[in-house]
Amino acid sequence: MRKYFILTVLFLLATSVLVAQSGNKPQPFSFGKKGISQAIDVNIMPNTDNEMLIKEDAERQDKSLPFRVGIGHSVAKTLDNSGRKDILDDGSILWRAKFVSENAIMTYLVFDKFNIPEEAQLFIYSPDQTQVFGPYTNDDVQNVGKLVTDDIIGDEVIVEYYEPAAASFKGEFQIAAVMHVYRDFLHTRSLEKGPHGDAEGTCHINVACPEANPWRDPIKSVVCIGITAYVPSEGGWGGYLCSGAMVNNVRQDKTPYVLSAEHCVAADDQTHKFYFNYQLYECNGTDGFSGYVANGGEIIARSGAVNTNEKSDFLLLKITRNLNSFAWHDSIVFAGWDRSGVASLGAGIHHPGGDWKKISFPSSVSTITSGNMAQKYFKVLWKTNPNKGVTEQGSSGSPLFNTNQRIIGTLTSGSSSCNYVYGSDNYGRMYYHWNNNNASNATNRLQPWLDPDNTGAVTLNSMKFDGTILGIQQHETSTFDIYPNPSEDGRITVQGEFLPEQATCQIYNVLGQMVKNMEVFTDATFTLNVSDLDNGVYFIDILGSERTYRSKLIIAR
Repeated sequence: MRKYFILTVLFLLATSVLVAQSGNKPQPFSFGKKGISQAIDVNIMPNTDNEMLIKEDAERQDKSLPFRVGIGHSVAKTLDNSGRKDILDDGSILWRAKFVSENAIMTYLVFDKFNIPEEAQLFIYSPDQTQVFGPYTNDDVQNVGKLVTDDIIGDEVIVEYYEPAAASFKGEFQIAAVMHVYRDFLHTRSLEKGPHGDAEGTCHINVACPEANPWRDPIKSVVCIGITAYVPSEGGWGGYLCSGAMVNNVRQDKTPYVLSAEHCVAADDQTHKFYFNYQLYECNGTDGFSGYVANGGEIIARSGAVNTNEKSDFLLLKITRNLNSFAWHDSIVFAGWDRSGVASLGAGIHHPGGDWKKISFPSSVSTITSGNMAQKYFKVLWKTNPNKGVTEQGSSGSPLFNTNQRIIGTLTSGSSSCNYVYGSDNYGRMYYHWNNNNASNATNRLQPWLDPDNTGAVTLNSMKFDGTILGIQQHETSTFDIYPNPSEDGRITVQGEFLPEQATCQIYNVLGQMVKNMEVFTDATFTLNVSDLDNGVYFIDILGSERTYRSKLIIAR
């Protein structure tokens, strides 16, 4: 335990984990008080083999599964059956207990009963008192009556409850589980990984890098989602990570919806934490920020299928905490979306392995047209020369943005990895999420929640928390001319206000299926040979560094 304690102190000096505790926040009652004994009952959890769990995870590395990072020890500890309880001179109650899960990288607690009076306070903290979270009140209770605390770095946590003598009623609670996070984010050989995860690959692009500059607003919408659930099929309590994005609705009323993937549901009564702005300060740095956490979320709608091939695999959560209560709420962006079903190149933003936020750039996005995934999913290939990122387990549920920086899909599954950059990934389409999973049930569709007045909106821009509507700051769409059009042989001249640069040309049929993807050099006038296309109507997108150019072509032989 001493090794992890020393590493924890070093890590805290190097990061901003304690930002959430800065300022004049309330402190536990026992801090700084003389005459209060520090002889606290210690509860030792069963031994946990971190390496064995990581080996188990290696056999379930599948993007269609949530990324497991922790397991839980059931304890059923209450005010009356555990801990040290002191009745102070004025009649108030001070209760404390210490929990140790040796070799845990992080530790947190799950309460399955939590009913305390308004005047009472509950805190958790590390034994050296450098990490302090609380006070927790009834306002912090999550769905199905549970309370899940913040994360204490290290393998020891102290919980402290103080109830004044004049409290309106006697509080009661039960600690159901001590959660043992076993992913070695500290990486004793380096500090490159994030504090909530452990990406396998090293080819990912940090969002602090220059390539991400045009995507600063969408980046702010993306969150890492911590999930805690009791899952009998996996032996009990489990802690998992997925990715998601705050998403705007047509009323633009700041309802705190988070869009993710349905396969991130480990159990119907799971609880959630949302980690905002969890990213590095510098492109190639090792120091980042992870202090913005909102506890509590409920499931609003989902695709309604365990088999992700049968439905489009979306999950809509709603954060239950009042985001206005956080000093940092102005940093939040509600992402816009496009449900038209049209594919275009943009970016994927995600937390691979629960690591610092990353960005990946696709080389092609096309609608899957055959099999039981047909029309429900986009197939995405990533830029590989040079490498522009991929995804991995933990990226699940992350948004795929189009050229206009609107969400068009959510990550479901795939084969891409840093060891296989040529693999493809599957994203459930917003087009299908909207109404197609179950047209009669509002809890299986996005439309009743993102367009509750049924306005028929097909696209929606992003919005800052202060209500500022964000336009398309980069990659605006322009039209261009084609000669001849209709074309008899597919040899055409293109004319428009293009920048002279290497660009990507994507051609779609009327079903929105990509039929051609190629690199072109754009200038005021240039030629294209698409003679291999059949007769029909096509839409041509030319994707430049700052703008998308779009036009329609007819082939008529």
